[in-house]
Amino acid sequence: MKHSFGPTSDVIEAWCLSFVPEETLYWIDSSFLEDIPSSCLVIPRQEFFNHPLYRRPDITNPYVTWQMGQDVTYVIHVFSSFLKELQEHVKTRLLEFQVTTHRGLVLPISVEQMKRLSNEMIIEKDGTCVIVLHPQNWKELDIEMRHSLLLDYAKEWDRWEGEPCDDSIASHLADYANRFPIQDGSNCLAATLFAVTGNEQVVHQWVHPETFLQTLKRSGYETLKDDALRPNDVLTFWSDQGQLVHASYCVRQGLYFNKHGQVRFNPWKLINHDELMEHWGAYRLQIERRL
Repeated sequence: MKHSFGPTSDVIEAWCLSFVPEETLYWIDSSFLEDIPSSCLVIPRQEFFNHPLYRRPDITNPYVTWQMGQDVTYVIHVFSSFLKELQEHVKTRLLEFQVTTHRGLVLPISVEQMKRLSNEMIIEKDGTCVIVLHPQNWKELDIEMRHSLLLDYAKEWDRWEGEPCDDSIASHLADYANRFPIQDGSNCLAATLFAVTGNEQVVHQWVHPETFLQTLKRSGYETLKDDALRPNDVLTFWSDQGQLVHASYCVRQGLYFNKHGQVRFNPWKLINHDELMEHWGAYRLQIERRL
């Protein structure tokens, strides 16, 4: 039977403090340029994706930059008085554009939540009411509303259930199984290397593929051509283009220590074979074993 779990109150409070970055960004196309005040930075799309500031996990994950719509040709980095400088019709069109081009920090709101929000915070698009978050309106919300919005959003990212932890699980894995990180960035490769090495510092890192493969090799792992899984094996999943897209650690037959993504709402958890294959079975599986 699966074990249900959720973030602790301390984790939720930590999420609230850093969920909305201080850097306020909006997606636009060229039709907005004449109406955008010179007080903000207008960044061409490609320059945005190459800029080191905007590639940090605490920016890319809240804004979900990888889902940016193709209609977006510029990103504007704005400052505190920006929305007040816009004409009302421009502001409305800008906020609607965030919805249609898949900017992050656009959260659906329920009827009950709407009753507790000011009208200027709410945008209706295609019959759905949302709030387009930025640091100012996020800070204006009371704690209960922040928690409510954040938990509703967090539940969209992952199932809050895993396999139960028992005394047979290694202690370093038991400490993290079915728990949530506080910050963005920790990914599946970091989780797998943590399982392999036992180094707690590793689990919080944003590990890239070459670093992962090199560390795995230095830990004594080699690729197997074909074999049945054993405890302590590492499963890697590869795209048709030869890109490493996921890794997971075999605790014992049919049980894996896993993290599905790099956002804070993806927990470290123990999962069974069916869930692993549900998410990653479309990719080519390769087994790594310490020999």
